Amino acid sequence: MKKFFLILLMFLFIGCATKNPITWDSRVVHSTIKSLDLAYDEYGIGKRNTILFLHGFGESRYTWRFLVKPLSKHYHIITLDLKGFGESPKTEDADYSVYDQAKIVQKFMEKKGLNHITLVGRSFGGGVALVLALMQEKNMLKTKIDRLILIDTMSYKQPLPSMMRLLQKPIIGYLGIHLLSAKKIATEAYKFAFSNDKLIPKDSVEKSAELIDMPNAKYSYKQTVDYIVPDDIARIEKEYKDITIPTLIIWGKDDVSIPYYFGKRLNQDLPNSSLVLIKGVGHMPQEESPNIVIQEIERFMNNQLQLPH
Repeated sequence: MKKFFLILLMFLFIGCATKNPITWDSRVVHSTIKSLDLAYDEYGIGKRNTILFLHGFGESRYTWRFLVKPLSKHYHIITLDLKGFGESPKTEDADYSVYDQAKIVQKFMEKKGLNHITLVGRSFGGGVALVLALMQEKNMLKTKIDRLILIDTMSYKQPLPSMMRLLQKPIIGYLGIHLLSAKKIATEAYKFAFSNDKLIPKDSVEKSAELIDMPNAKYSYKQTVDYIVPDDIARIEKEYKDITIPTLIIWGKDDVSIPYYFGKRLNQDLPNSSLVLIKGVGHMPQEESPNIVIQEIERFMNNQLQLPH
């Protein structure tokens, strides 16, 4: 009991402490972040065109499992676990913002020698993808991103979902994530993300719960939530118009985490983008309606690859 209260006191102190700035200048331009050995899977090795997938908050590369088999018939597929999630390292630091994640993914791409890729990001991973796209427009990447696919992506300042708002509270957030069972957290997260609860795959909940119970996973989740909104988000939003990469935006029309009108706004701001709204689908179309997502990705890729370069 004494140990519990000491830990609680520590988290209260941390919660009241001043956070390092979450800005483009501090975490991208002047970043000193080191590369990490991120967990990833590869499919369709030897295929000419590479598609790199970045998952959302609280997820892992497992979320893409319905897409990889059909897409790997034609493309080289890489599914990545972002820092703090899945089987990737969960370091005890404050480098969990979209900016930090983008710098780590940049180092991963360079280490793998990737070039002329299609970058897919959804939700939190979509925010990371947008940062990488902006880095490319500012000539900060060695890896060339030829195409961008954004799925229900974090992009603008908005009220956070209720679960995330609770996690941001220093004491309540710590207690909530540590006292609730991993199975309960995973179940409620999927119910919130899906439009039709009957379509929630049982193995998705089981895998999510398994990963939440990994050492330092809850720490990483809490850090990510605490640093999820950049301090300079208003400035970054204004720069989306500078992203010229051909972009496909896919959105579940029933998404309550990031409503579809943000997808419409993003479509207006990105000058070379198209938007697909999927009716009757929530925040996770790659699992709730994978066949439509596969169809739209294949259509986009075919159209793009037929264009003269």
